[in-house]
Amino acid sequence: MKLNEAIEMGKTGCWRDAQVRLTPGSRSKWFVMLHDTRYKTYVLADDEDRPIADEDLNTLSRLIQTIGLKEFTVCL
Repeated sequence: MKLNEAIEMGKTGCWRDAQVRLTPGSRSKWFVMLHDTRYKTYVLADDEDRPIADEDLNTLSRLIQTIGLKEFTVCL
């Protein structure tokens, strides 16, 4: 799910929750999984449809806030 689409969907309150998980190929980068109210799962991506991954959880936390969520779960 592209970030701009996730922001628009967040305005309608469709996000149930978010999880931040370690990237499978790296033990230092994290990515965001979103779950909508219908329990469908999405990976947060950039405009070129590449998953957004970062080493800094604070950066991802700000992204999660921009899509309308105030809490998220970190999965190790």
